[in-house]
Amino acid sequence: MKRIMGFLPLIAICMCSAALAKSPFDGTWRLNVGKSQLTGDTMRFEDGGNGTLKYTDSTESYTFEPDGSSFKTPIGDEEAYQKTSNNGYTHTIRRSGLLLVTEAWKLSPDGNTVVIESKGTRPNGDTFDDYETFVRTSAGTGLVGRWKSTRVKATAPNTLTIQTAEKNDVTLTISAAKATVQGQWNGRDYPYRGPTVPVGATLALSKTGARGFKAVMKLNGRVVQTLRFSVAADGQSMVNEGTDDHGKKLPFRQVWDKQS
Repeated sequence: MKRIMGFLPLIAICMCSAALAKSPFDGTWRLNVGKSQLTGDTMRFEDGGNGTLKYTDSTESYTFEPDGSSFKTPIGDEEAYQKTSNNGYTHTIRRSGLLLVTEAWKLSPDGNTVVIESKGTRPNGDTFDDYETFVRTSAGTGLVGRWKSTRVKATAPNTLTIQTAEKNDVTLTISAAKATVQGQWNGRDYPYRGPTVPVGATLALSKTGARGFKAVMKLNGRVVQTLRFSVAADGQSMVNEGTDDHGKKLPFRQVWDKQS
């Protein structure tokens, strides 16, 4: 799954550099879960034949057997699904050998709701225990069908720090993920590195006005998502929204409160 913790690390960006020039982005920001729109994610399962299932979301699509065997996804993750009961599954995601998350899936008796509990430890040592509820939006049995996220309970909200440099330089460091990018505000692709960052990931940053900037994430040259950040006129909050690789608007809207 690519919901709360997954392949969208841009929403946890922490931008740091030895800044000499102040900008509206400078400071420490904390995600306000209560004000943010975190639901609306969608996923689809299809019968892949011979006991397999095909999974599709806005990022990728793959086919797997729910027997606990490990397989590699298009973005390079090592995943495994294990059917534990008629209504239960365990799902694990690893990246570069590091366990990112362990999920417990539970289907309701009527098959119209699935609750996913996600547990894990981030590279910086922070632990999380998140819940997300999906409701069925199409006919199907078991996991087969279309699903939409309607409720999210997220723990350990992300904090980001932003500083800009005098010569258009910028260093992005996501403290929770220990991931960094060193580049400039020029819209060019720069390597995005960290223990949980997929190999071949890049970020391109560009300012979109006095109080806004754009971040484009690519994987092996292909756009994965584009996020646009804007700081409020009073400088005390910041909002980010985005689009997927096809330019379709993502359902998420995150609100960040300035801490300092």
